[in-house]
Amino acid sequence: MIPNSSGVYQTAGKVFDLIDRHGTPPSPQTYALWYAYVSGNDPLLVARVDELIAAKGELSPYDIESIHWELVATGAGDAATMDIGDAIEREIESVLGIIRQGAASNDVFHASLSAVGSRIPDSPSVENLTGLISRLVDDNRRMAETTQELSQGLSESQKQLEALNKELNEAQSQSLKDPLTAIPNRRAFAKRLDENIFNAARSGKTLCVAMADIDHFKKVNDDYGHPAGDAFLKMFSTLITRNIKGQDMVARIGGEEFAIILPQTEIIAAYNLFVRIKSVLKASQLLLDDGTCISGVTASFGVACLEPGMNANDLISQADKFLYEAKNAGRDKVKAAGF
Repeated sequence: MIPNSSGVYQTAGKVFDLIDRHGTPPSPQTYALWYAYVSGNDPLLVARVDELIAAKGELSPYDIESIHWELVATGAGDAATMDIGDAIEREIESVLGIIRQGAASNDVFHASLSAVGSRIPDSPSVENLTGLISRLVDDNRRMAETTQELSQGLSESQKQLEALNKELNEAQSQSLKDPLTAIPNRRAFAKRLDENIFNAARSGKTLCVAMADIDHFKKVNDDYGHPAGDAFLKMFSTLITRNIKGQDMVARIGGEEFAIILPQTEIIAAYNLFVRIKSVLKASQLLLDDGTCISGVTASFGVACLEPGMNANDLISQADKFLYEAKNAGRDKVKAAGF
């Protein structure tokens, strides 16, 4: 149905085949990386991917994120959305073409009926009437065939648009998630924070934001390897998720840095929450596949409460300031105004 879209679909097919074959997460970052790999426009990227697969037999989420930020063009995380959007635009143009074709066919049929109708009063003989009726039958048959073809074309386009819209919704959803931990990413955090600040300012209710950073995380990667570091990030994100309420949000906004939004939460409640979370983390153990146990890893937290006149940047800066205080105080601390 879309003459110019076959290349898009073929490339997308190759991309999804690679995602399945190598078991990589179906995120926008992954799609962008494999799309660049399939296109072959960046020999350095192709060589880096081939080298990693040859050495490890796979691409880890850490590998994907590293290659993406280093070699894939800025904004390539939206490649899936852009390509699907282009395909939808072309499919809609195809539908409009079908509609225009149908309108033209209707005009032709209407003109034929008008011509026959104008000749009926002048055609009293049976022979003439039979000829006019035969013409009407032929025109009607052609119109029915055209209508059936148009209907089939519209049906196919509808199915294609439904599939593309489903893919687009999935791509948009994935673009707000961190591919490793599956929790919201920095973009989703910024969007939610703006909404919560607006609601808090309008309602007069409290709003707290915390910044969390895993202490000495580089040492975890150096001592146990990046796959172990990835597993620890997942464990940490799960720990926070299980200890916050449904209206709250935890997001991964950097390598080992997380941000937590706590609407309608007083500063003392937020402080106590993160004291509990840091204590649970310190006592937690992560058992790796090879039997190695990682334990005693800590995190530092900075908590800020929204004050009149504050915007999102102000609130984040305040939480960051307390996070640095927690780090400078020896780590494994929670710092907030008055605490």
